[in-house]
Amino acid sequence: MSLRPPERGGHVRPALPRLAVAPFEAAIAALLVISGLAALAGYGLIDPVTALLPGWEATVLSVMSVTAGALMVTGIGAGSRGAETAGLLFLAAVILCRFLLFGAYLGFGANFAVTGVFDGAVIWAAWVRLRTVRRGQVIVRVSGERL
Repeated sequence: MSLRPPERGGHVRPALPRLAVAPFEAAIAALLVISGLAALAGYGLIDPVTALLPGWEATVLSVMSVTAGALMVTGIGAGSRGAETAGLLFLAAVILCRFLLFGAYLGFGANFAVTGVFDGAVIWAAWVRLRTVRRGQVIVRVSGERL
């Protein structure tokens, strides 16, 4: 065991190849962090549900988005199944909460149904990824005929 401090950026270099293996998951995680921080700072477009919510509820949803994204990117980058699992659960929870609040504040009509299809697809993808992570399955990159 070496007592030398890690080289500068020593934790970032191993994380980048791990993130590259799961680019869509990493992109979703990054977008969760960015959109959550933007919402907390009041930048960008405000979604209709957030505009109708009491301030504390909108803040909680934004914090949940940031937390989900941070846990997912940390879990993928560090190879931590627990962190990624928690992030995926936060992702499913925040999407489900926003979906139900959409219906409660804007009505349970056709727009609610269409939103539900998209939200359901994301929750399903999170569930599939969650099962893959919990099983410890590995994604293998294939290049041509070689593994």
